[in-house]
Amino acid sequence: MCARLRESGPDSVVVWDSEPMARAFLESRGAEVVAGYAVVAISDDSLKDMALAMGVAEEEIELAPFPA
Repeated sequence: MCARLRESGPDSVVVWDSEPMARAFLESRGAEVVAGYAVVAISDDSLKDMALAMGVAEEEIELAPFPA
């Protein structure tokens, strides 16, 4: 899944089905990438925190399938 702002350009947040899948993807990109990102479980609270950090309303974040 990817989370993106409606009506915007590039994806802002990428969401995986599981923490191990997310960690494996980050680790495949190298140590600098792992250090720059945090794996966060999606919940009502974390989604609100992400929206706040991006400066948008929670409703502006759309979850959609991420192409493989």
